[in-house]
This record gives sequence, C-alpha cells and structure tokens, in this order.
Amino acid sequence: MRSKARTQGNAATSGSASPLARTGALSLLQEILLTQRYFVPLAILVLLFDAALTALVVLRIPYTEIDYSTYMQQAALFLKGERDYKNITGDTGPCVYPAGHLYVYALLHKLTRAGKDLRLGQWLFAGLYLTCQAAVVEVYRKAGAPSLLLAFLPLSKRLHSIFVLRLFNDGVAMTVMWVAIALVAHKRYSAACVVASLALSIKMNILLFVPGLAVVVYRAKGGARAIVDGLLIVVVQALVSIPFLTSPHPGAYLRQAFDLSRQFLYKWTVNLRFLPEDIFLSRTTGLILLAAHALLLLVFALNRWTGIGAQGLDWIARTWTRGEEMDARSAIVTLLTSNLIGILCARSLHYQFFAWYAQSLPLLVWQSHMPWSAKLLVPLSIEIAWNMYPSTISSSASLCASNALLLLGLYRSGAAQLSTSQSRRTKTQ
Repeated sequence: MRSKARTQGNAATSGSASPLARTGALSLLQEILLTQRYFVPLAILVLLFDAALTALVVLRIPYTEIDYSTYMQQAALFLKGERDYKNITGDTGPCVYPAGHLYVYALLHKLTRAGKDLRLGQWLFAGLYLTCQAAVVEVYRKAGAPSLLLAFLPLSKRLHSIFVLRLFNDGVAMTVMWVAIALVAHKRYSAACVVASLALSIKMNILLFVPGLAVVVYRAKGGARAIVDGLLIVVVQALVSIPFLTSPHPGAYLRQAFDLSRQFLYKWTVNLRFLPEDIFLSRTTGLILLAAHALLLLVFALNRWTGIGAQGLDWIARTWTRGEEMDARSAIVTLLTSNLIGILCARSLHYQFFAWYAQSLPLLVWQSHMPWSAKLLVPLSIEIAWNMYPSTISSSASLCASNALLLLGLYRSGAAQLSTSQSRRTKTQ
C-alpha cells in the first residue's frame, strides 16, 4: 500500500511539473527571441549562416553580366589618366556616378586583373556583403531590436544577387552608409557625416538619407555645430572630386556625376509599371513625385522628427545652442524613414535599388504601428515584388502600396520622436 501510494505521489508530482516545465521553456524561448539577452551569440550564428549561404550562392549560381564590365572599362580609362568625365564610358554608357565609384572599381580593376578574375571579384563582394550585414547587426543592437529580427537578415534572394551575382555599386555605397548609421547610433555624428559623404561619393541615392541625417545632427548638437558637420559633407565631396574639378573640364564632372534630371527607362521600372509609359515619362509625373517627397519630409520633420509641430519656434530656440538628448533608436529610425520616403517617391526603382532599404525592412516593420497580419504581409509583398522579373502592373502596385503602408505605420507609431524627458528616462534605465 505504501509503495502504491508513493508511486501515485510521484506520478502526481511529475504531472504537476510538466506544465511548469512547458512554461519555463516558453519563457526561455521568449527571452531568446524577444529580448537582447542572447543577441550577440545569435548574431554571430546568423552571420556564420549567412557566410555559408553566400558562399553557396557564389559557387552554385551563375554570375550574370549587367554593368560590371562597363565599370571595369570606366575604371581602366581613369587609371590611364582620363579626367574628362564625358570620355569615361563603357559598353552600357557613360559614367554617371561621383568619383568615389571610380576609385572603388579602379581598385577592383587592379585586384582582379582588369575584371578577368571574376570569381575573385565575387569573393571580394561576398566579403563586402558580410561587412555590410555586420554593420546592420550593430545598428539593430543599438536600436534595441529583439533578436528575432536577426533571422530575417540573410533571407533576401534579391540582396544576395545584387552583391555577389551582379557586383553593383549599390552594395558598395550602402555598406559605407550602414557604417555611417552605426556611427550615428554611437553618437559619433561628425564621423558619421564624413562616412556618409564617402558613401554619397559612390552613388547619389545616399542623398535620400540626408534630410534625416540633418535632423538627427541638429537635434543632437544644435544648429551651429550641425552646420559645421554639414560643411564636412561638402568638404569631403570636394576632396574626393579634386582630380576632376581641377581638370580642364570640371563642368563635365558636375553634370554627369550629379545629374538629378536623368531619365530612367520604363522597361526597367519596378515601382511604377502600373502607369502608362507616356505618363511615367511625363514631366508632370516627375513634379508630382518631387512635391510628394518634399511634403512627406516636411510632415515627418514637423510632427515626428522634431518638436516644431507641437512647440513651434520655441523648440528651435530651445535646441539651437545645444540640441537635446536623443536615443539611438530615435536617430536610427529617423534616418531609415527619411530613406523610405525617398524610395516611395522615386521616379523609377531598378532591381539593384532594393539594396537601398532591404536590410532596414525588418527593423522598420518592427517599429511601425500596424496589425500583426500587416507586419507579416508587407515585407513579404515587398520581397516578392522585387523578385518579380519583369515587373507587372500588380507587382509594382503592390510594392508601392506596401511601401506606403509601412510609412503610414511608422507615422502612426511616432517612434522616431522621443521627448527629452523620455530620452533621459531611457538612458537612466
């Protein structure tokens, strides 16, 4: 009888412990995925997985030539001493990027035997891609993102293609820009402006970050010191451009490298395929998009990125001298939202342009105020649209709608705007 009672008691104890064990396991899983307690080891595992996946892509998926050989031809002309920008050209057209682009591909020209060692070029871009991912991981860490978001970073098929199968300069420019964003997160604002200017010297899409960067530096340092940092951007551009600005043809450089009126071909558009070609190419469409871009920046700047909307000129007077405390998440979201606004209002997005914001999507979706169903569907819809070739009316409309919903979710969250008192409480905690 005593033995039977003991057996029954053990069974009861085991049965009562089972729900507790399940609760403990669930709590541990939530702690792993939804906090940053295990962020660093999980980040290392994700980067190692991504390294293996990237190597597999290089070894198993055929390279596709689009612009890389042209970049090599342009770099060869530069290395031979050509400084007249209108003469720096290749099979797919003239060089339409600032001088930093030529410096990067001139280095690759030397390292890869004028581009003949294609596989070495791919491995170099694989290293660049992983460097970019490491910078993104650091930005996520400083933003307080949960570890769960790390799992989404290696999953983009299009992003791997842009870096290691196409060798586009978009990946180079964005790697440098992500380093600049990481510097902002560490409150190294002057260094961030220098590095952002270097990114801008490679490709002009970095201009989309500049409004947000201006707001962040102003809030952090005040007006006078923000102006000094803004001048740093200009000085770096001037220094990078010296070989061309001091040539007999400086105008050719300025016209080609910073041509804001360049017309993109309708056949390559990813975002506006739902428009008829004549409307897509019309000057009116361009002006409408430009106005929308300016209006959205103004709305976010007044009501989400600063206190001007609520406090008016009093906020400017209070922050002009010393700025105000600003946490890393607020600064990061401001920069990434500024870029998203530019992407939403872009005249045309080509497939390689996905690199401009692919890695910011998990963080922005997490930060946005949307139903969970939308948080799942919006990034999925965006990824599908960027992998649809050629683009269709439905894929481009879906892309624009998804980008717009994400921006609306960010506006509703108000996450990029923290009051000084909130910032201080966060810092104290």
